[in-house]
Amino acid sequence: MKIKCFDTTELPVMQWSDGCGSSAEIFCWPVASDYSLRASLANIQQSSVLKRYIEGERLSIALGEAALFIEDPKQTQYSLEKAGDSFLSSANQTVKIELAHGTAQLLNIMFNPERWSVKSEIVSNERRLPVATAGIVLILSGEWDVSGANCRVMKVGQGGWWLPDIGEGVIAPKTAGSKLIWVEITPC
Repeated sequence: MKIKCFDTTELPVMQWSDGCGSSAEIFCWPVASDYSLRASLANIQQSSVLKRYIEGERLSIALGEAALFIEDPKQTQYSLEKAGDSFLSSANQTVKIELAHGTAQLLNIMFNPERWSVKSEIVSNERRLPVATAGIVLILSGEWDVSGANCRVMKVGQGGWWLPDIGEGVIAPKTAGSKLIWVEITPC
């Protein structure tokens, strides 16, 4: 299996029941209701809440410069003000989202904390896929050359994901000023 490339404009979109946004699933592994890993994009049009799940943890990563504020069940507030800012919460909590203005987009990684640990960062340099580690990248700016994938180049709004058995592949900036979100998902 290679890095699986995706284009966010081609992902299936599901509107939220409150009409305040939508979600687009990037991948779910294994494909079942008892998944171990799941990644999706949330496009938020109005203040709302993130969907609750029975178990697991959620890492939410801001993808744009539109500020949003998150409130957990203990009424502690967090702000995500720029691309790469993130918030970790239990997936079974109701998490409120307040938009400062405009719309916002989040990359949500749902995972079983007994099986995985997850961390994210913004990257602007060449990266080789780590051995025995899953992950996902999403291009924020520029173009990136990709080896070990089902695509050769990734642009803004595109990305790729892989499972721990890949162990091969390189992602390198093709143009100056290129940036991407790099999410590393390590087995426990």
